[in-house]
Amino acid sequence: MNKRKYIFTANEYAIIVYCFLLLSATSFLNFNFGIFIKPLEGEFQWSRTSISSAYSIYMIIGSFAAILTGELSDRYGAQKIILIGMLLSGLSLFLASTLNTIWEFYIYIGVLAGLSRSALNTPIFAYIQKTFDYKRGLATGIAGSGGGLGILIITPVVGYLIIHYGWRPSYIVLASVFFVLSIPTLAIILLSRKNQRTTEAEESPPEENILSESTQGMKVIMKHRSFWSILGSHSCDCICHSVIIVHLVPFAIESGVPRLEAATLLGMIGLGALIGRIVAGIMSDRIGAKWALFISLTCQTLPVPLLLFNPNFTTMLLIASFVGLGLGGHGTMYPIVTRDYYGKKRVGILFGTFATGASIGMAAGSFLGGAIHDLTGTYHAAFMFSFFFGACSLFLVWLYPEKNNLQPTEKEKAEFALNT
Repeated sequence: MNKRKYIFTANEYAIIVYCFLLLSATSFLNFNFGIFIKPLEGEFQWSRTSISSAYSIYMIIGSFAAILTGELSDRYGAQKIILIGMLLSGLSLFLASTLNTIWEFYIYIGVLAGLSRSALNTPIFAYIQKTFDYKRGLATGIAGSGGGLGILIITPVVGYLIIHYGWRPSYIVLASVFFVLSIPTLAIILLSRKNQRTTEAEESPPEENILSESTQGMKVIMKHRSFWSILGSHSCDCICHSVIIVHLVPFAIESGVPRLEAATLLGMIGLGALIGRIVAGIMSDRIGAKWALFISLTCQTLPVPLLLFNPNFTTMLLIASFVGLGLGGHGTMYPIVTRDYYGKKRVGILFGTFATGASIGMAAGSFLGGAIHDLTGTYHAAFMFSFFFGACSLFLVWLYPEKNNLQPTEKEKAEFALNT
């Protein structure tokens, strides 16, 4: 029975707040491209395709490097990788303020920022999973909600800076934010050295209720159905919501919704995601990660077919809010699922692998949604495509093993001790 007087200790609250701030700043790396397109286009006369290509480079580099940074965070500590990510982010944005050629833009904002993204998202969530045992879902949800709030706050602020001061000073301001936030990260690294031996001693016993293959290395883990079920559900549910995220606004405009009102649909998705992250975290502490994830993905999947029946703006707002709730819940639950099934030891590399699958799903969903629209002339088939992969994600989550069936045997406990 837990005898805690408070939900979190003062140190745990500090970690949650700091991860919240880190994810707020990091989220802007994913969404700053659109704001800088017009200023760069106006000054350098670069084509829209040339500028947008930097985002493709950024996503590709960040997605596949997540596996490496996840493994490094497991091996050397997530805090150290997070510090490198913060410094790389600041450096990439500072160098962007000096750029004069498209190739510099690709290197600074495509390659360097992509590497920094991989060194932030995966290690931050891995750090939370390794730090919290009590109310881990709530901690993950609160910290993760910083991503949504960061988009809502930082985006208009940078827009204001660009209008009044120009794009070069705006990049410098953003770089300064990352450099300043790196200072507490360094402090956390130095303070954590004090308790390193104690922490290692605490982690040496085998964790209860984890998959037996988690003690035997990645090659063995990848031979089991559970690994492919988690990877597949993550990829499929990203295909589902990426179609909606990218194509709901143009669908609304084609359906006669005014452009300004149509744009608010994305805001509703963002608000839903903000709430969904916290709610899903609370649910996971009560009913378990598997079923909290299942409910989240149900929220984003079931409303999609309503788009086939010529919905009005009110219906679209409702659909956007439910898709947002599912999107936020998915963002909170996959780090928790990874830790629940595989323990602390390899949470970094495994979550990085699952996140790579998710990025592939996001890219495939947004592209194929547009391609299906171009082939058919409407979004009806594209939304059915989205619903199909949402249903696939639910089926794959249903295949996850139940937590109460994962008690390790004495032999597996001995193997764990040997491997650690």
